[in-house]
Parts: sequence; structure tokens; C-alpha cells
Amino acid sequence: MNPYTQGGWAQQGSATAPSVFGALPTLPMSTSMPRSMQPDSFTFQFTNFNATILNCSVLGPQSRVAYRVVTEPTTPSCTLWKDNESRVIAMVQWQPNAMLEIRGVTPRQRAREWLKLAPDQSTRLMEIRGVHYAWAPIDGFICLYRTQTSAPKVLARIARAPTTVLLEVTQEAVQLSLLEPCLVATVLFVCGHNIE
Repeated sequence: MNPYTQGGWAQQGSATAPSVFGALPTLPMSTSMPRSMQPDSFTFQFTNFNATILNCSVLGPQSRVAYRVVTEPTTPSCTLWKDNESRVIAMVQWQPNAMLEIRGVTPRQRAREWLKLAPDQSTRLMEIRGVHYAWAPIDGFICLYRTQTSAPKVLARIARAPTTVLLEVTQEAVQLSLLEPCLVATVLFVCGHNIE
């Protein structure tokens, strides 16, 4: 079973980088901004890339900087996520194995354990506060949904546009404290680093 073709994300030429995870492919480039999935959802734009998404600004719903992703040139093995008051909310140390910590959400652990590859390699599984979620390719997006429910619905989704990466989260996802984990997952999916 090939998740690239199953999700409709077959590699198209050499313009796209390989997936950071192997199982979830690089997002296809959208030529326009996608429509919101729900009227009460919030969109965050990763923009002002300095070479990669590992150095960027994250604009919130009012188009103001809400977060920054910073990888210092002097310590390229460490990436920090900072809120608009410059408090560190998350950190990944890339060497020797990608180690991740999200303040108040997940203790320091290997990134591949936080985003576990499903046995069929079609999704990445994530646990937040005892609730299980999955990231999977759906209709050109990487989508987040709760796994232990009879009717799963998309809580967040990631898309690429020509000069930005978009993260759209539902109001329910924000209430479930998924915003910051989704911000971190977005960067991990797009940055090109291998966490395996």
C-alpha cells in the first residue's frame, strides 16, 4: 500500500522535497489560498522564511505575528518556537536524534515517538493529554483528526501556497489545546528533517 498514491500525493517532478517522515509526503503546492473548512476556524500563516520554515514568522488570524520559529545560525541543531512575548513554547534538538519538548503539553522525548508512524505507514499518530489523534493526507492537505471516535472529523489541516505554509485549526482544536502541538507538527512535516 503506497500512501503517496492513496492520498493523491504522488511525487511530481523534482521540485518537491522528500517527506520529512517518509510515510507522509511533501505537501503539493496550492496555487491559491484554500477555502476555510469551517466558518469558525482560525488560519495561521508561516511566512517570511529565512531559507527554510525553520526560521519564519507565524501570522495569526488578525495577520499579526503570533509566533516565531527560530533556528540560530550558531546552534543549527536546535529550533525554538516562541510566542509573541518571546517565551519558548517548544523546542527540537535535531542531533543526534530529534528530541522534542512542548511546554505544558509533552515532556522531552524523541520526535518519532511523539509522531509515531502507524503500522500501515499511512498516518502519523499523536497523543495529547491522553487523547489519540492521527495526521493523514486527505485531498491535498495533511489533516488531523481524533482516532477513537465513530465519526472522525478534521480538527486541523496543513496546506502549502507559493510563499507560505498554512495551518488551519478549528475552534474545537483550540479548545482541546491542540494549537501549539499543531504549530510544531506543521514545521516538522514541512522542514525536510528526518525524525526516524
